[in-house]
Amino acid sequence: MNIKSLAFWSFGLLLLLGVACKNSQTPLDIEPDTSQSYFPLEIGKYLIYTVDSVYYGEDVPSDTVRIMVREEFTDTLRDNEGELFYRVERSERADPNEPWVISQILAVKRTNTQAERLENNQRFISLTFPFRKNETWNGIGFNSDSLLVTVRGEVLEIYKDWDSQYDEIFVPQPVNTFLFDSTVSVFHANSNNFIERRFNREVYAKGIGLVVKEMEILDSQLSNGERVWPDDAEKGFTLRQTLIEHN
Repeated sequence: MNIKSLAFWSFGLLLLLGVACKNSQTPLDIEPDTSQSYFPLEIGKYLIYTVDSVYYGEDVPSDTVRIMVREEFTDTLRDNEGELFYRVERSERADPNEPWVISQILAVKRTNTQAERLENNQRFISLTFPFRKNETWNGIGFNSDSLLVTVRGEVLEIYKDWDSQYDEIFVPQPVNTFLFDSTVSVFHANSNNFIERRFNREVYAKGIGLVVKEMEILDSQLSNGERVWPDDAEKGFTLRQTLIEHN
């Protein structure tokens, strides 16, 4: 074999090796999107929370209430458009020794692009898929942000200035006795001015669902020069809901 033939043969071998190496690295390993697993749906699944609330009213002392809440997926149903929803029974009790009493029937739904919750005939968009940090969306769905809701005799615009946005994604977080490997947190509202405070934050854990919910819906017309929430609230409420048991 002459030098020219040897050089050509060597070049061809290197070219083949290069192609082989390239082929061994493709297609690129791309991790599948797991965001839907943070909103699992399964008949028989239940979640139990403690819910601590403080209610404010004009010229009356604030009232602190603690209850336990259980949400259980009991059935499936179709809406008018044929979309599949899961029926959720929400039960409450004030003491661990008391029986659960059904207080509300909810419905939840998950599509390829979002997770929805139907509560009190109002539809909310809890999550959007896939997760993207700082992505925003209309979390109150088709509801009006001026919708008036009566809470303990006080009329509140609970959903005023709501604007959903991811805060942290895929981060570990402790909740009560649990340590979740991966959670995503969402601000559905986080605004305040001299007369109003609107705050709603939810945390979802992979394979579990909602593990923390915090709300501050507060109004005041006091004329003092500096507003301190919730101390200056004349009406509204705060709420913290945390997971204590699941299956």
